[in-house]
Amino acid sequence: MKKALLIFALTLCVNLYSQELSVKDSLWTKSGNIALLLNQTGYSDWVGGGTNNFSGTLKFDYEWEFENKGWNWLTNFDLAYGLAKFKNAPFARKIDDRILLQSIIGKEFSKNLSFSAFFNLTSQLGRGYKYKKDSNNNEIRELTTQIFSPAYFQLGSGFLWKKSEKLWLNYSPIASRLIIVNKKFTETLTGNEKYFGVDKNKSSRYELGANLTFHSEGTLFENVNYRQDLKLFSNYLEDAANIDLDYLMQIDFDINPLLSTQLIFQMIYDDNAISRLQVREVFGIGAQLKLN
Repeated sequence: MKKALLIFALTLCVNLYSQELSVKDSLWTKSGNIALLLNQTGYSDWVGGGTNNFSGTLKFDYEWEFENKGWNWLTNFDLAYGLAKFKNAPFARKIDDRILLQSIIGKEFSKNLSFSAFFNLTSQLGRGYKYKKDSNNNEIRELTTQIFSPAYFQLGSGFLWKKSEKLWLNYSPIASRLIIVNKKFTETLTGNEKYFGVDKNKSSRYELGANLTFHSEGTLFENVNYRQDLKLFSNYLEDAANIDLDYLMQIDFDINPLLSTQLIFQMIYDDNAISRLQVREVFGIGAQLKLN
């Protein structure tokens, strides 16, 4: 008698709600986007193996720009938070978590060139954990990060080269960076251990160095758009040749008004966090709804 085999695999990736807003007047340009991405994968008697899972990510970004009489002020605010839950796993795990506030103001002194000042804040919304197994092979977790622990604040002045709002570079030869953490994470450090560069029983670390920020976006082919951001920082006070890097590339493929594919590639190097290159890749396809 033949054994009945039921195979079920469902992947649902729906940009459930997406809203884009763009408002222009004589001095201000504003735009924003809200999106909720849901993903589900299910298996039943799948001989190749697999684990049922469900994930969701909420994203928000808003940007506003002011231009008048040679002055330019560009500010953007991004939020992202996502969780994934695997069948039989005791804990949901983060798949995205980001807070970014960045503002650059410049006064043009030559074509495409301005004196500038900038500020940015980078942190996370939720708690982060290190996962491991106990003596009974049960999954347990240890709290390692939380909102504003760590948080990076940068402030500096320098020069802005700006061809357009879609292509610009800002260089600050003098930039301050403050790293703040919750002291509870540094109280348990031993030996020469540091927590994101912060010493034992401390709650902050100050750095003075140079910052470079580059932004580019545009169209590669018809219905294929890209956006890339590069941030570099060198600390004059310690290992100036050791440069922190944060590079993000996003490519959007518009299949039709309702379907799109997105590719995200990110690299981070920060030896205060880990002395290795961190790499993240995301590739997704789904339905979308855009309202202009």
